[in-house]
Amino acid sequence: MTAPVISQVLPSDGPFCASSFVVSFYVPKQNQANPPPAKGLHVQRWAPTYAAVRQFSGFVSDYDVGEEAAALRNSLAGTTWAAAIDKSHADEAIMEYIVAQYNSPFEFEDRVNEIWLMFEMESDSV
Repeated sequence: MTAPVISQVLPSDGPFCASSFVVSFYVPKQNQANPPPAKGLHVQRWAPTYAAVRQFSGFVSDYDVGEEAAALRNSLAGTTWAAAIDKSHADEAIMEYIVAQYNSPFEFEDRVNEIWLMFEMESDSV
């Protein structure tokens, strides 16, 4: 098992719509040049990027994820980071976020999870 396991979440916009999820697994550095093939999977390569991050503990549930994403947004209100996030997601009706889980499902204590809001930052804004 690799860590973190990353789930990109695009929340639904209504009671009868399903949220969309993409689950990704980190490939260790020694395998990144030539990752092992697997049917139905594809390699995702990320360019350097910015993320606002909130850490939380416990097992991840749909309810907790929504609460943590809202808490992250609230903690950023009025900051340069909130403006950059809003600008980066201006053309999206509903903002996508990422859940990163660092523990095995068999670990019951000291679990570490994060909510990420990805954004682009203009070099003169930092």
